[in-house]
Amino acid sequence: MADIDMIPRSWRDAIRVRRAIRRTAIALAVVAIATAAGNAALRWRGAEFDRKAAALKAAATRALSDQARDATLLEAHERRMRQDALLRTLRRQGELAAFAQAIDTALPPDAWLTGIVLRRDLQEPDAAAGSGDKPPTPGQEPARNDAPPGSIVELSGEALNYEAVTAFLAQLGRAPGVATVQLRSSGAGTGAQAIGFHAVVALAWKDRP
Repeated sequence: MADIDMIPRSWRDAIRVRRAIRRTAIALAVVAIATAAGNAALRWRGAEFDRKAAALKAAATRALSDQARDATLLEAHERRMRQDALLRTLRRQGELAAFAQAIDTALPPDAWLTGIVLRRDLQEPDAAAGSGDKPPTPGQEPARNDAPPGSIVELSGEALNYEAVTAFLAQLGRAPGVATVQLRSSGAGTGAQAIGFHAVVALAWKDRP
């Protein structure tokens, strides 16, 4: 007697479909887990790369900052050395030692000298007072020259602002032995933010040795 299959075919097909769906779901889950793991690894590597890039950028910034600071210090040192050399040139002249000290005292930190030119007036005071187109008449005192002869010093320099130039020239004009201080010109200096200036200083005769 032949066996009779009492299980409906549709039920078996449903079982096979459910198994196929379950296997597909498991495969998709495995793919999703692998994808998530890959994304996590990529994010970790990206974060590590960002950290290294930030560290390199910070190191480069520090190096540039140190280089700029060293360049500024070197420039200030060289500027001071040039200024000291100029002042030493003045100090070699015995009559200008006090004037060199006055310049050194009057210079603010944000101003510096780039050139000093000395022009001496060798005319004696008596000769200067008695000079003129006409000789004095008898009984009349010879005309006096209110601007005593002396040394003329031309100063060239630079400053970071006009206030420093004004303060330097004002204090220099109050120094002993200085007759007049005149600012001849000012404008853009050699540096990016520097202001160049040129002044003429007249020294009084009485302060000459």
